[in-house]
Amino acid sequence: MDIFLCAFCQRALWDPVTVSCGHTFCRRCLGGDLPSKCRLCGGKSVLLGSRTVACNVLLCDLLEKCLDKGTQVARLKTDLQELLRSRDYRAALRSVQKGVALAPDDLTLRLCRSEVYVALQQYPDALEDLEVLCRQKPEESEVFFRKGKVLLEMGKQSEALLQFQHCLTLNPNFHAAQYETEKILTNDASPLPGTVMELKSDASQNLKGSNSGKELTALVSFEGEPLQDLMGRKEVWLGEDASDHSQAALSIPEWLRKKSNSGFSAEKERDFEEGASAAEAKSTQEHKPDFADLLSTSDLECSLCIRMFFEPVTTPCGHTFCKECLERCLDHRPNCPLCKQSLREYLRAGKYNTTLLLEELMMAVFPLQLADRKRIHQAEMAELSNLTKNIPIFVCTMSFPGIVCPLHVFEPRYRLMMRRCQETGTKMFGMCMYENGKSFADYGCMLEIQKIAFLPDGRSLVDTIGKRRFQVLRRGHRDGYHTADIEYLDDEKVEGEELAELQILHDCTYQLTQRFYEHGDTTFRQLLMHHGPLPEKEEDIQASPDGPVWCWWLISILPLDLTRKLTIFSETSLKARLTQLKHILNVILESRDYNS
Repeated sequence: MDIFLCAFCQRALWDPVTVSCGHTFCRRCLGGDLPSKCRLCGGKSVLLGSRTVACNVLLCDLLEKCLDKGTQVARLKTDLQELLRSRDYRAALRSVQKGVALAPDDLTLRLCRSEVYVALQQYPDALEDLEVLCRQKPEESEVFFRKGKVLLEMGKQSEALLQFQHCLTLNPNFHAAQYETEKILTNDASPLPGTVMELKSDASQNLKGSNSGKELTALVSFEGEPLQDLMGRKEVWLGEDASDHSQAALSIPEWLRKKSNSGFSAEKERDFEEGASAAEAKSTQEHKPDFADLLSTSDLECSLCIRMFFEPVTTPCGHTFCKECLERCLDHRPNCPLCKQSLREYLRAGKYNTTLLLEELMMAVFPLQLADRKRIHQAEMAELSNLTKNIPIFVCTMSFPGIVCPLHVFEPRYRLMMRRCQETGTKMFGMCMYENGKSFADYGCMLEIQKIAFLPDGRSLVDTIGKRRFQVLRRGHRDGYHTADIEYLDDEKVEGEELAELQILHDCTYQLTQRFYEHGDTTFRQLLMHHGPLPEKEEDIQASPDGPVWCWWLISILPLDLTRKLTIFSETSLKARLTQLKHILNVILESRDYNS
């Protein structure tokens, strides 16, 4: 039961609201204006993009299943007291309507609803509830008094007088009824009888056949006694018998306190309010259900993946999904998958905190199923972490080892790919250029994510750098994007005279590259703004399995057809690669643009 306690008021949650930090409170505990910080963790508690404070739909359903009716009714009555005290009658009406639907036989709720109707000046509705109470509780003088008050508000003095007469028949010492009766009888414009004897006679005639079952002798002691003298008595009109209707009594509304000479004390009202809180606490302690008997795993399933929640997050509109499921939906449209409410501000914040109460509930009730769910997720992450099997492939352009490659990611499938690369910790994916008939080329380069900047609409700017070349062995798909089994490429190692010859070729080609770099035109200078300056020579030209970085820098800026670049890229002989680059540079440098 402690799982469903509000962390603020320490009572059973009522109208639970999950704020952005992941904690859940009663809607009333949060107040009309949502506080800027969570009362538990101090984190931001805003409901981004929501104009109203929306209840957590899933938790409302779970509370309805797990909390017994007594606890729900007792909590509802406690909230009603606060609503009546703050005169928020519209909210009180919504709450009491819920209570009457939950416990239609609870007469205290009907009495409260009649009071709320009166406060809202919906007198016919109030009268309807009071007539039900009169039939169900014919011995309660208070009910007939309240019915008379409503009839007075409706301008029906004659009918109101009959109700006050009935009230006094049941309780001759009900001073508020005596006072109202005196006011009616002393009204000059009223054609009503003015003496107690006439009043008794009319009461006898009108109350014959009533279901009270009592002799009408209560007024005999009043014969000859002026009604105004009866008002001198100080007893409280609401007797103890009237407060026994429920474990939780309701507060007395303002219109009754002002218009009656009841002397209803603040101490008495506090007693009623404490009774409601005590009733709720007692009901909570006595009913500690086994949630495993009340809930099934289907109650804790994500509506998107139809599996038990994993890292459940709650949107500002009150709906709950697995974090990954929601992120994938927001990749396509910035709206709630269920109610279609805009989640643009929620998406802009980019923080999806876990709903802690749901995680606690799943751990307590379904620990084995949750452990299985976590194992499935871990297995999926392990598969995604493999850097040779089913690696994600971003089909776009050519990239090269050691060379930066900035990306603008906007397609939903690639948004998902970037998130997974981050979540697995590898921060790596493959880049291949498109090739007709194959979806993507047979060779590509692994890219490592260095930085991601998320834009408000879900797009992202990703800074990456090339790592290793690879050859595609097998193509595949996962969740909309391409995958591949790959094999990394390594340059052939040489020694002795071959290494010496390779070093000479390397140095010669580098000198040509420097000339090319120094005599570039305007277009070339613009390319340098993107690719950066010429990298320095490396002492060990065979240290990297992909060869010197400056070679890849040169290939990336050379004005060559992509097919020709791919041929050089796939070459595993550094000597062959340098030979081709030397030839290309000689051709370019011998052209007219470089004669000067």
